[in-house]
Amino acid sequence: MRERISDILEEWFLREPVLFQVLCAHCIEENASIPCPVRSGLRRVEYNPGLVREMSDRALEQALRTEAIRILLKHPYQRRPDACSQQAVAVGSNLTIGDNYTMENIPIERPKDYGLPSGQPYEWYSRRIQALLPQEGGEGDRQEGGGPSPSGVQGNVGDDERRQALRSSAEKDTALSELWSEDELMLTLIDGIIESAKDWGTLAGSFAEMLKASTRSRIDWRNVLSGFRASILSTKRKLTRMRPNRRTGFDNMGSIRRFDTRLLVAVDVSGSISSQDLSYFYGVINGAFRYGFTVVDVLQFDVGVRVVHTLRKVMRDVAVVGRGGTSFQEPIDYAHQNGYDGLVILTDGCAPEPVIPDGMRCRIAWVCDREASYERAHHWMEKSGRVCTMELR
Repeated sequence: MRERISDILEEWFLREPVLFQVLCAHCIEENASIPCPVRSGLRRVEYNPGLVREMSDRALEQALRTEAIRILLKHPYQRRPDACSQQAVAVGSNLTIGDNYTMENIPIERPKDYGLPSGQPYEWYSRRIQALLPQEGGEGDRQEGGGPSPSGVQGNVGDDERRQALRSSAEKDTALSELWSEDELMLTLIDGIIESAKDWGTLAGSFAEMLKASTRSRIDWRNVLSGFRASILSTKRKLTRMRPNRRTGFDNMGSIRRFDTRLLVAVDVSGSISSQDLSYFYGVINGAFRYGFTVVDVLQFDVGVRVVHTLRKVMRDVAVVGRGGTSFQEPIDYAHQNGYDGLVILTDGCAPEPVIPDGMRCRIAWVCDREASYERAHHWMEKSGRVCTMELR
């Protein structure tokens, strides 16, 4: 079996350099007890020799390809979607892969198999599958009359058939994701492979772009800062002939204004923040330089202020200190005591509402990591400043 896998890797070395790098970053081990041919996680790829022996070389290649793509999507190493079981995340991962790739020699679920639309992210599919799984003491969240369930999954006869299919595959699905565990170092390694890739082999161009986008932030700083523009925009202006004067056109020099005030970005590094979220948070900070900031102070906090440093260029290497509880009081007091004009807090909102100091002039922008965080905390965040949500791919 190992020789067959080695032959596939040798072929990938020439044809599929990205998939080759991903699998070579893992230990390939035999495990005769698993009910699925191949699975990944905990920095290894396991295979069942009995099941693999029955597969054709083409089917084995596609099984390994599926796991390599799964790893590139970071499903085995990112935080599990809230309230989702091992079976739900395994099927959600398969739906994401099946939605983007056709595996002709091995079976893999597609969204249409569960009456779900295509083009949705892994987390979305995982939650919808979780809603279909039988709940303790009942048949799940099926609604009488075929109306929509609270989770958005249609309750009808077709859902009963899908639930039965999930029951029959429960052991295999659960085993598939049994090794999945959040791993910050592995996420960083995968990001490095994606960012350095020059030849994507047979991976579709759109899929490669989606992977690249997963290492970057999508937040628009201009929109976030518009709520406290008066504090952030400097009175300094720079004359330029590249922009016409608003009154006289190109006959006179126009001007542009630069962001040039004291801005503090507070990054929540508590234990509830995943390593993927931290990657997006620092992508946001690096994005500040593209919008005219020349200096940004960055503060890491959990239950206290951990690290404060000043950035004058894009940060490449990030060391995170803390990973404890969360207190928003710490960065707010620090910004007030040190006379900052603007404070941007990147967080998941999992902490008590802070007390705003008397006389605080610093404008605050709360940036929640996802929609659920916004829904949980925006009612009190809006009392002290602007609130927005990061869009994570």
